[in-house]
Amino acid sequence: MSPKNRKIVYRLLLFLLVPMLLSGCWERQELNEMAFVLGMGLDKAESGYKVTLQVVIPSAIASQTAGGSGGAGVPVIVSTLTVPTIYEAQRKYSLDSARASYFGHIRILVIGEELARAGIGEALDMLKRSREPRNDFYAMVAKDTTAEDVLKVLTPLEKLPASKLYNSLDKSYKASAKTVAVSLNQFIEDLLYEGKNPVLTGVKMSGSVSEGEKKSNVEDSSPTARLRYSNIAVFRKDKMIGWLSDNETIGYNYVTNNVVKSSGPVIGDDGRPIVIEALHTDTERKVKMIDGKPHIYIHVKALCNVEEVMSKDNLEAERVITELERKSEERIILRMKTSVEHIIERYNADTMGFGQLIYRANPQAWARLQQEKGDNYLKSLPVHYKASVSINRIGITDKSFIEDIKE
Repeated sequence: MSPKNRKIVYRLLLFLLVPMLLSGCWERQELNEMAFVLGMGLDKAESGYKVTLQVVIPSAIASQTAGGSGGAGVPVIVSTLTVPTIYEAQRKYSLDSARASYFGHIRILVIGEELARAGIGEALDMLKRSREPRNDFYAMVAKDTTAEDVLKVLTPLEKLPASKLYNSLDKSYKASAKTVAVSLNQFIEDLLYEGKNPVLTGVKMSGSVSEGEKKSNVEDSSPTARLRYSNIAVFRKDKMIGWLSDNETIGYNYVTNNVVKSSGPVIGDDGRPIVIEALHTDTERKVKMIDGKPHIYIHVKALCNVEEVMSKDNLEAERVITELERKSEERIILRMKTSVEHIIERYNADTMGFGQLIYRANPQAWARLQQEKGDNYLKSLPVHYKASVSINRIGITDKSFIEDIKE
């Protein structure tokens, strides 16, 4: 090919490639045509679902960001739609709004307890199938209330209630071990895993929803209606079967290596409490085959600090620190053991993922266990617990100053 012809060919290829690079906006939407959904709620209806959408009002946020008052009205609008399918809610919303709903920025999914107990697999199909949601948002169950009522409550501190719920859960599970932060993707994966039952954190409302949806709820130093996380919901397949208490949740989080920080009192020699906080924990989970049967071994390692002392024990003494470490180890083991026993006794659900652990370590052993025990394998599965606690610091003072207070 001559240089002249080669030059012509290159130019033709360039003209063909450039239009391909300009095709990215074929499905574009203008921002002023979109309604950004930050929170979504799903409740059971007589025929289908009751879908609640918490949509941000751009002008309310923009005025505040720009230094304006931003306080003329509420920052979100909540719409509730009764539909036969979840996808239909998007279409029905456009009949009431001048904007099309957009799920690309959704932060939370709230599931009503009634729907959770009936089964949520079909309801989640649209969210998993759709390309708009990122599916990294947190899912939760509305405890003793509906998802609609939860999403109607305006919250203090955070202007957007959905962002408040997201940020609060993201911080609470790291600070207290009394909650679990589960994304929609993780929840669906746990539904599909062999030998694993999923869990979700519960969100509870106190006060009246009629007062909570008013702007006055966030203008008072003590809001009438509040939202708080309480307990975690246990699922078998896609149906909720019950709740775990706070202490059971802490034990569950230790077993599943989900504790970031946790604190609690240890009783000193004089019967007075000493508060110990775990700053870093790591749980090792292993399967050992003994006489052809799988055994679960759980070993928690925790680095702790002393945070508060009401006891008169002398923390300068090495013997006292060693005793506190021993009592802390016993406390962790008791919480894990009690939690596992209660979950098995009440629900016979493998939220701990022991079956999955066996399946990954020895698929043949898992198959035999399923053949011999079926869904009751947990009741005869040996679980061995161990904890190693190291107290690193006791604060800037060795003993409490209370004894030295002068009369």
